This record gives sequence, structure tokens and C-alpha cells, in this order.
Amino acid sequence: YFLGAILSASQDPNVHFKYIQAASRCGNMQEVERVCRESTFYEPTVVKDFLKEAKLPDPRPLIYVCDLHGFVDELTEYLYKNSLMKYIEVY
Repeated sequence: YFLGAILSASQDPNVHFKYIQAASRCGNMQEVERVCRESTFYEPTVVKDFLKEAKLPDPRPLIYVCDLHGFVDELTEYLYKNSLMKYIEVY
């Protein structure tokens, strides 16, 4: 929660990335999804790579990052390789 207070006032990409990391490691997927969808200050490639490595149970944060920043080919490849076909169909 400490980073949450800083996040709204920060434009530092590292702060936004650390917040995404912390929220995902704590299992707060709604917050990961919200920051990936609403923030424009994180480094897209770094966040995308982290989310792919984290293999979250719900790939929606990764879908938001990839869709907003043009990584659609990588997204579909990742979803296909990890047998997440229902997310490809919905996307």
C-alpha cells in the first residue's frame, strides 16, 4: 500500500513497474490489471516480459499491455503456447 500512495504522483517508470511486480507477487490481480490498463508511465517491454515470466493465472494484464503497445503477435504466441485458447477467442 505504501507504493500505492506514491504511484498516483509518480511518473517514474521504475516505480510503476515495481508496483506491478509487488501487486502480482501479493496476488492482487485487480490492481495489476488496473495499473497495466490505466498507467502510461511504465516501460511496456519490461512489464510485458515480467508478466510473461510470471505466468499469472489470468493473462488480462498481459493482454492490456500487449494490446495498448502493439505486441499482439507476441501475445497470441504466448497464449497459444500456454494453452490459453479461450483468451485468444475472447480477444
